[in-house]
Order: sequence, then C-alpha cells, then structure tokens
Amino acid sequence: MTLLLGHCNDEDMSRAFEIISTAFGHEHPYIEFVYPLHDTPTGRANGAERLLATRRADPHTTFLKATDTGTGKIIGVAKWNVYNGVIPEEVRKLDGDYWSTEDERELAEWYVNDYLQLRRKAITDGGGNLVSLDLMCIDPDHQRQGAGTLLMQWGIEMADKLGTKAVVESTTYGTRLYENFGFSLEQHVTMEPPAKWALEDGSRTQKFLWMTRPAKTKTVAA
Repeated sequence: MTLLLGHCNDEDMSRAFEIISTAFGHEHPYIEFVYPLHDTPTGRANGAERLLATRRADPHTTFLKATDTGTGKIIGVAKWNVYNGVIPEEVRKLDGDYWSTEDERELAEWYVNDYLQLRRKAITDGGGNLVSLDLMCIDPDHQRQGAGTLLMQWGIEMADKLGTKAVVESTTYGTRLYENFGFSLEQHVTMEPPAKWALEDGSRTQKFLWMTRPAKTKTVAA
C-alpha cells in the first residue's frame, strides 16, 4: 500500500468524522458526550459539520489525511494545533443544538474544559508556543499500515521547525507510536465527573495519558 499525506478539504470532513467515530467506538465518555450519537447518521453529520466549522474558523488548526493511493480512500486523519506566539481564548461554552438537554450540554462542556487543562497550561507556560496533537485516528481496518507514522511526521517536523514543545493526550493504544517520535509519559490522568453526573459503574470516567516531547533546536532554513 502506498500512502499519500495531504491537507483535508471541506469535502473530507464527513470521512474524517466517520473514522473518528469508528476508531474511538464507545470506549471514551469524552467522545460519547461531546459528540452525542456519533455512530448514527445524524450524529456523524453533526460531527462532520462541527469539524468543518473548526477547519474554517480556527487559524491554528490543521487537518491532515492519509490516503491510500490505490483506492483513493482516506484511511487516517489527524488534527494538529500549532500555536506560534499566541494564547488562544478558552472555550467555556459549546455552540449548537446537538444535545437533547441543557444538562447534557453542561456535561459535555465539563469534559472539554477538564480535558484541556494540561494543554492550556502548556500553552501558557510556553508563552503561546506549542504544537499539540489534538487527535489522530486510523480506520480500524487499516491500522499498522503506516498511516499513523505519516500523520505524525508533519507535526513533529513543524515542532522542530519552530523549536517548540509538542504534547498529546494519548489513549493506551497510541503510546508506542508517540514514544517512537520522542514523546514521554508525564502523567496518568483520570477525569472523574462531578457527583451530579458520576455513575457508580465508572462509565463516565475518562482516562488518558499526558505525553510531551521537548523542544528541539529551531530549524533554520539554509
């Protein structure tokens, strides 16, 4: 299989969200509540709409795709956030009518804000300089075929070009790939929702691994 790295266009957002939904499944409450009903036609259309809105509005975000040149099919996507001397505004509220109740929206907002705490601190500590892998997902039918490596290279090269630290909130599945690119585990994070939303079975507890890669010497063009 030959893969081609490229920037996503507007028409790619539906396929991008399909891969995100399929890759995460129902293992991560963050995805479940931030993107409700994400495995349904309506939920996927809404998810694609929100990715598209981000692509158009956020100058710090780059969506990438890994495409199988033999079939023309996108098999992996990544969303990199590159902050070069800028501290973005915090997103306290989520827009749209994607949630059935206001309580569900408030729970989704709690997930987003709690999840991003370490990243926001890293941006601030770095004076607005950071490269963050916001997400990377590979179609489960095409994993371990090189798409992850291809999508990682873009962000790592960008971090080294800028001489900037890189970070990622990793699942357990992604740690080896990230370690291969110089990331190290800094913290096991467990997000326990407030009592009014918590369930005894722990199904609303979100876990991730906070991994960082130190800044390298800034690349200077010849």
